[in-house]
Amino acid sequence: MTKRHLSLACAAAALLALSACMEGGSSSSAEANASAAGAQGSDTPIAYAKRANSIMANPTNGAPTAPGGDLIIRERSSPSAPEHNITERFTQGQGDASGPEVSYDGKKLLFAMRCPTTNTATINMGNVSVLACTGRWNIWEYDMSSGGLTSGTYRRLTGSLTDDDVDPTYLPGGRGVVFTSNRQTKSHLNQALDQSYYALDEYERERVFNLHTMDADGGNITQISVNQSHDRSPVVRQNGEIMFSRWDHVGGRNHFKIFRVKPDGTDLFVLYGAHSEGNSFLHPREMDPNGKYKGFVAADVMPLSGTREGGALMLVDAEHYSEQNTPISPDLPAIGGQSQATAQALNTGRGLSLYGRVTTPYPLWDGTDRVLVSYTPCQVRRKGVVVSCATLSDAEKARLTQEDRLVADAASDEIQDNVAPSYAVYMFDPARNTWLNVAAPPAGFMYTHPVALQARTEPSTSDPTSVDDALKQQNLGTIEVRSVYDTDGLGRMGDPVLLPIDLGNGCTTAIPKIAPADRQDTRPLIPDLVRMKNPADAAYGCTPARFIRVFRAVAPPEGMTGTRGAIGETDFEMQQILGYAPIEPDGSFKLQIPADTPIGLAVVDASGRAFQTHTNWIQVRPGERRTCDGCHSPRRGGAINSGDVVNAVPPALKTSLIVGGQLTPATHQPGETLAGTRTRVDPSALQLSPNMIYTDIWADTTRNGVTARPDITLNYDGLQSNAKPTNGVINYPQHIQPLWTKSRPSGNTDNACVNCHNDPAKLDLRGTTSGTGRLTSYQELMVGDPIIDSATGLPKTTIRNGVPVIDRGPALVNTMASEGEALGLTRKSRLAEILWGQTMSAEADARTAHPNPPGTAPNHATLLNASEKRLLAEWMDLGGKYYNDPFDVGANVRHINALSEDTYKTLIAPILRSTCSNGCHQAIGSSASATAFRDNRFVLTGDDRGDYNVTLTMITDACTVTANALISKPSTAPHPSGATGGTPPLPVGSAAYNTIANWLRTGCGTP
Repeated sequence: MTKRHLSLACAAAALLALSACMEGGSSSSAEANASAAGAQGSDTPIAYAKRANSIMANPTNGAPTAPGGDLIIRERSSPSAPEHNITERFTQGQGDASGPEVSYDGKKLLFAMRCPTTNTATINMGNVSVLACTGRWNIWEYDMSSGGLTSGTYRRLTGSLTDDDVDPTYLPGGRGVVFTSNRQTKSHLNQALDQSYYALDEYERERVFNLHTMDADGGNITQISVNQSHDRSPVVRQNGEIMFSRWDHVGGRNHFKIFRVKPDGTDLFVLYGAHSEGNSFLHPREMDPNGKYKGFVAADVMPLSGTREGGALMLVDAEHYSEQNTPISPDLPAIGGQSQATAQALNTGRGLSLYGRVTTPYPLWDGTDRVLVSYTPCQVRRKGVVVSCATLSDAEKARLTQEDRLVADAASDEIQDNVAPSYAVYMFDPARNTWLNVAAPPAGFMYTHPVALQARTEPSTSDPTSVDDALKQQNLGTIEVRSVYDTDGLGRMGDPVLLPIDLGNGCTTAIPKIAPADRQDTRPLIPDLVRMKNPADAAYGCTPARFIRVFRAVAPPEGMTGTRGAIGETDFEMQQILGYAPIEPDGSFKLQIPADTPIGLAVVDASGRAFQTHTNWIQVRPGERRTCDGCHSPRRGGAINSGDVVNAVPPALKTSLIVGGQLTPATHQPGETLAGTRTRVDPSALQLSPNMIYTDIWADTTRNGVTARPDITLNYDGLQSNAKPTNGVINYPQHIQPLWTKSRPSGNTDNACVNCHNDPAKLDLRGTTSGTGRLTSYQELMVGDPIIDSATGLPKTTIRNGVPVIDRGPALVNTMASEGEALGLTRKSRLAEILWGQTMSAEADARTAHPNPPGTAPNHATLLNASEKRLLAEWMDLGGKYYNDPFDVGANVRHINALSEDTYKTLIAPILRSTCSNGCHQAIGSSASATAFRDNRFVLTGDDRGDYNVTLTMITDACTVTANALISKPSTAPHPSGATGGTPPLPVGSAAYNTIANWLRTGCGTP
């Protein structure tokens, strides 16, 4: 056996030993290991959170809690060292503590604590004694400067009665604290559509946690991020930037990746992992900047739910890679961005992890490259008795890891993978692959978020970004993209998204290519922007990207019923189109956009159809002038549209432009894109337009051989007056349904769509109401037909997440988009191919299921006018929602104040957990290929507040119990769709059914 193999074998044995002996307390072998490790720094004091292991922690839970938590300080990082509970005077056994963070001098601790208002403890606030507990999570500081580890002083920095503040971290230079909070300090005051409300996450479960900062004394609380799902675990990098985990959840994209932002909220961007393996990168922290792993980030990588925030310890080379397969230089290996730190790989997904799981790593900056981690062994129940996974037979392991296993079969097995985690604190040495037990919790608890109470190098301070004061006063910012054609190796705005229909007359290629001049550029070919912006070159008229569409999120409001029904059969949340602007021939655009607003961008073609789907939210702060190299461009290196390229001025470009009816000099300035020149000369060009209007302002047609690009006008003038969207909001019943019922005379024939498409067995576009409460036509377009087994004549089924579901063919409208497959939804929908009469990106099975109209039918490509096609493309590109305005009376989204949350917790939650959450109603993250979760938007995680909120979304009419999906679906066989047998999970008349029905009736008649 080689030394390498021996090392792996020893490490594997060590992990198995941990799994075998860590039930409830420290083992003798762990004690021996710790004793032998005294020379490795066991004298370092540490702090950690002691928490009830009943907490249903998931990445999707912003601040899960259970009574019994406290903050603990251990005098040395040794199992024999005394430990001290420093918060029990406040929590009194009824509170919780989490997220300790040590100051850079090692003398203070920030942490979050929650305790009930019934507790009697007090705190001195400005020489006034007040009750310490508010019933919410607040930020506290423990100062050990004069009193030492056990006799420090306390400060409560926040004291909200209505909001939760967690995950605090010191900003360098004494500039205060960054933390994450559901205060939504700014965004809740001015949500979309001029509404004020608190936004729920994109599962419609919890009030969104965003990044906030505050002064050192707790004042001047400022929201600095506006994501539509949680931003978690902020820390400060050595360069002064904040690094955090962001829940990216737009459409099928559904994961946590590592982001960075300046402390003033500017320059927010992904740091690592947007397209890398591993669903959720949580708790990222930099490794020792003076150690072997300088530039690396330690994080725990896990699935979106189901593991109590446990996963694998990943070391990410964030200095040299932006993705696991995207180095910053061709001199580096093509793959090398991330690797598990442990010799034996831990499971980063759901299900059994034979060698246990880790959470909340904390790298030490003491020259040893060690990492404090919380580790829980792999344990299962065999006939009700907790045993180590090391005792499992191969057959038992196979059953527990079987992906297509029915929930019912798993529930009846004598082996159950349901042991609550017993996270203990370990000192992990990646060089030696040793695990030294430091602190083991008592039964029923877990120790998480360990930190070392030692000084470390203070990061640089990050100076505020210079902003435009005039824009700041208007709550605006600018965004400039130097060229949408500057795209990454995935070709997000390159050949992979282009089709033969994108080639104009006389064009042989849409985007000409050249080899990159920058030797650090890892792409073999890049767009030849000099040719593309030269009106004397044929490439000028072939550029495919014509407009940029800007839209914003319309967040789901807290405390509302009926949201899920209003959104419809799609993975996307509601959205509002803000407007359009032309893309210049070099691919540049520059715009003013609202500040502190979740913004999406889509590059569209001359027909108003998006090339790709934007599946993450971007932002600008007030006055921020943000510049991007390109559209999903490589995150390292220079922009293509810079240097000699941007400064090349073809003679056929005009040097004067018409502005306000006057000929105005438009001389190019060094480093300026065409969009930069245009908006400098004509500032009105920074404004978004409600329509897609293009006139070529650049081509000097007085020169021989120079032809201007054709004009484009796409507006709503061709729509019926009562069916024109206003304020960028498209609602299917009001705006799309009229397309199908509109009279379309042709000679003596009316080619109205519903005159032919009115057969429920084929395609029914009539405006009747379906069983879902939505229009029949909507369901017909959005849901594919069941696939029938030719042998049995019955629908085919597939087991997904333990439950059988009916296999369906492709729908006419495709709403699948994820990080690995984000083509524009119109261009990949079969409905668009038929109504434009063009072959685009629909899948082959969609063309089989929905063939071209027969030759005797009207020419479907000419049935809709340009305005109608524009509207239809916008609706499809934005995900095909039923409503995009939750406050429209037709959406039936409203408050029902009488549906008691306390009753839900005591009576309803246990029913839902036993009948629903152990099967398909769990949070399932995205993968590289688009995977739908629209049939599983009722996501239950075990956190009562979030489960209550998402339950409200399944209620539409408390007065008519059977009209609510919450009770009608599980009480109707088959449920789930592919189930066999005649007994549904919630039979009508059963005790559980009646309990839920009675709770629903309590909401009848309330506003």
